Amino acid sequence: MIDTIFLFDDASWREQLLPLVATRPVSDLRVGIFTIAQKWRSFAGDRPISYLTAGHLMEKYGKQLPEGKSALIIRGNVLPANALFAAIAALPIGSVLMQEDQWIACHIRATSLFSESDISTLQAVAFHEFVQFIHYPEDIFIANAAEIGADLLHIDHYSSVASLPQGNTYHGDKIVVEGVHSFRGVTLHSEDGPIYIGAGAIIEDGVYIKGPAAICAGARVKTGARIYPNVTIGPGSTVCGEINNTVIWGNSAKGHEGYLGCAVIGEGCNLGAGTSNSNLRNDWKNVFLYDYALKDYRNTGLQKCGLIMGDFAMVAIHTRFTTGTVIGVGAQIAISKFVPKFVPDFAWLTDERSEAYHLDKFLAMMQRRDSKKINMMNPVDSRIFEYQHADTENVRKEYLYKLSK
Repeated sequence: MIDTIFLFDDASWREQLLPLVATRPVSDLRVGIFTIAQKWRSFAGDRPISYLTAGHLMEKYGKQLPEGKSALIIRGNVLPANALFAAIAALPIGSVLMQEDQWIACHIRATSLFSESDISTLQAVAFHEFVQFIHYPEDIFIANAAEIGADLLHIDHYSSVASLPQGNTYHGDKIVVEGVHSFRGVTLHSEDGPIYIGAGAIIEDGVYIKGPAAICAGARVKTGARIYPNVTIGPGSTVCGEINNTVIWGNSAKGHEGYLGCAVIGEGCNLGAGTSNSNLRNDWKNVFLYDYALKDYRNTGLQKCGLIMGDFAMVAIHTRFTTGTVIGVGAQIAISKFVPKFVPDFAWLTDERSEAYHLDKFLAMMQRRDSKKINMMNPVDSRIFEYQHADTENVRKEYLYKLSK
């Protein structure tokens, strides 16, 4: 019997997903409608699911392994599927599910600690079907369209197309709406992929959405927005303009005109009016992204890759991002030229100067921001930001020194 399930990411490979996982476990990344952890919970039934994550996140997210109990440890960057979950659930104690040289999950008699070095002591069980890993930030928008469709299979209560509001244009019948909505003058095109609209989402007049697309609970899509295929607008976010091949984690704002494509945006971000990103080089060569693990640029193998933005980064009006830009957690940018291809965490860039965003000022800003939403930041969140600010200090200092020359 399996007593509990843990989603594990306290390993070196989590660095490849920075800055997106600086403030959250890997399995708290959103791909499709739900986060990875929410997906696993839909498969797990009554079994509790917890995180085994990086040390600075354990106070908020983590739970210690129960001594002597049976536990499934699932790699936190793996997306669930029916055949995969069946294979994991069937693992005997003392075994590990493998795909070639990558472990997927293991079933152990828990001790107080677990690390990837323990994998070599377990009996390997091969799994030969497809497994979707999220190794790099761009994997999120690559996998997103398929995951929207997969996530819809786990939504039980929704309105049929016949019961949708009148005064709109509907192409196709793959439209799933949770809750009560009263939008009008909207075009929903689901012939090529499903459209999901979550409870409490606001779809204003004149919006065009082409699936696959997910507008999550409490999100707002403003008048004139064009949502093209493979887009997830996370809970509580506000968007307008053109958006394509993009995942917004949630509680972020791109509330005005501008283009966002082949992008992953974290939580609490703000893109000022007119902000746009490029996602294709003029020479059609592969896009390179800054990789925190390598501390260098990595060939994505993609011809189209736009913007990766960490949590609580904010940019001014008419900000321009070139192809393959990475913005760190808490960065503040207000410059009139193209933004550099990499801006480290807690950097403050303007036309006049470039400097570090001091932690006390960042935390004070967060408290002012959250007080407007009746959602005060707590001391645990502050300690996560303190860790990330200190952990990125050397990279930030070196970066700012080079800019000053």
